[in-house]
Amino acid sequence: MRASFADDLAVRQQADASAVGLWRKKVDEVGEAVAVEAVKRSGLAVTSLSYAGGFSGSAGLKFTEALDDGYDAVFTAAALGARTLVISTGARGRYTARHEYRLVTQAVRELSFVAEELGVQLAVMPRSTRHAARWTSLHNLADAISLCDETGRKNVGVVYDNFYLAEDPEALRFAEQCAEQIFVLQLRDALETAGEEYGQCVPGTGILPVQETIHCLFESGFAGDVDVQIFSEQLWKQDTLDVVTNCQQQVAELLRTCLAGTTASLRA
Repeated sequence: MRASFADDLAVRQQADASAVGLWRKKVDEVGEAVAVEAVKRSGLAVTSLSYAGGFSGSAGLKFTEALDDGYDAVFTAAALGARTLVISTGARGRYTARHEYRLVTQAVRELSFVAEELGVQLAVMPRSTRHAARWTSLHNLADAISLCDETGRKNVGVVYDNFYLAEDPEALRFAEQCAEQIFVLQLRDALETAGEEYGQCVPGTGILPVQETIHCLFESGFAGDVDVQIFSEQLWKQDTLDVVTNCQQQVAELLRTCLAGTTASLRA
C-alpha cells in the first residue's frame, strides 16, 4: 500500500513474479503515459486494474461523472495491457434498491461495449456487508453473478475474493456453477473468522479455507488470473521485497499442492 508505483514494479521483478495487479491511484500519481512506459520496460503482464465504479453516488460522484470516470478507467486498463478492470459498483446511497440496481447494471453494460473493443474484461467485486461500506451493495457471489447475467455481456464477470466472501456460506457451492464467470481469484488470509480488514495475512498462513477455494474454482473451470491483495498494518511495516517474495512462494506452493492430480491447468 505504501510502496510507490516504481517500487511496485521493481520488487515484483526482483521476486520473479510474472505479473502485477495495479491500483488506479498509483497510476494517476505518476501519470498514465509514464505508467504505460514503465510497465512495458518491466516486462510484467498486468492482470487487473482497480477500481472503477461508484455509480450509485456513494463515492461522491454523480452518475454521469462516475460513468465518464469508468470510461477513463477502461482506456487506462487497455493502455496498460490489463486483462481485467475491477468494478466496485457503489453502495445504495440515496436510491431505492431497485433504482440503484438499474443504474449499476446500465453503467456496467455501457462500459462493457467499449471494453470489449479494447480487449478488456470487467469484473464486479462483491463484499460482505461488514466490509462493503461505500464500495458496493453486492454482498454475495449470487447477487454479483445475477448483475452480470442482467447485462447480457460475456466480457462482464466477477472477482472472487476469498476474504470478502468468507461470510457468504453459499459462495463456494455457487462458484462451482459459475466458475467460468469468475475472471479474477483474489487471495488473502485472516487469523480469525470475520477478521479485521487491516489484519489480513499471507494466503495459507491463516484460518480461511484458501486451499479449498483454489481447488473448487479450478476444478469447476476457472481460467482467470490469481491476484494477491493483502491489507495489513503489520506487513506494510516490513520490507516490501520480503513480503512480495513470501507471497509469491506461498501462493505458488498452494497452487501446486491444490492442483496436483486434478484436471485443472495453470498458466505460468
